[in-house]
Amino acid sequence: MDPDYRKYDITRFFDFTEEDEKLITSVYDRLSESYSVSVVDSKDSPYETFSSHDMYPLFIPQICYLVQGQDQNSSFYLFIVSKVGINSKGGHLARKYDTLQLWGLKNLEDDFGYISINKKKLMDKVAGIFSSFTINFTDREFNDFYVVGNDKFKIMNFLTPKRKETIKIFPNEDFKLEVRNAILSFGIPESLTVENTEMISKFLEKI
Repeated sequence: MDPDYRKYDITRFFDFTEEDEKLITSVYDRLSESYSVSVVDSKDSPYETFSSHDMYPLFIPQICYLVQGQDQNSSFYLFIVSKVGINSKGGHLARKYDTLQLWGLKNLEDDFGYISINKKKLMDKVAGIFSSFTINFTDREFNDFYVVGNDKFKIMNFLTPKRKETIKIFPNEDFKLEVRNAILSFGIPESLTVENTEMISKFLEKI
């Protein structure tokens, strides 16, 4: 099936290799087996609201999918992004060193402030957050995870039993989950694969 992403801005996709395009098509086809999928402009998604704090300047959104469950009751956005290559001095490398990754956004029903959740072995990846957010939330039923935020009660409201279970059973321990107000971001900092696409999609549908 043709993802038809080029109709938005063909100049953005000149650097896709033939292998990239085959992978993107495979991802689209697999998603279409379980969901209703449409290509939308990132401006019609929560992306700009979520990224307004500019915490991800090295991620360039290339393709945005609006994904809806078959019952139409659950929807979320998936972004195929270029992760900018960086040299040892922090400078940007040529586009050929960029990698494709998949990240998702989902609108939530309430404002939960700021929340970051990581598996405990990723402490080094969240260490920088502690200097800005003083609440390190602990929960005996959820003690395998670091939960950091700026409002203890909003964290408690977010971490319902269903959400806790959905996070606990996610099969890849390297996931990154962030909530900024009423938008949830979720992804795996790895190269794009069909398998990761399935895992992320199922998570966003359930969460």
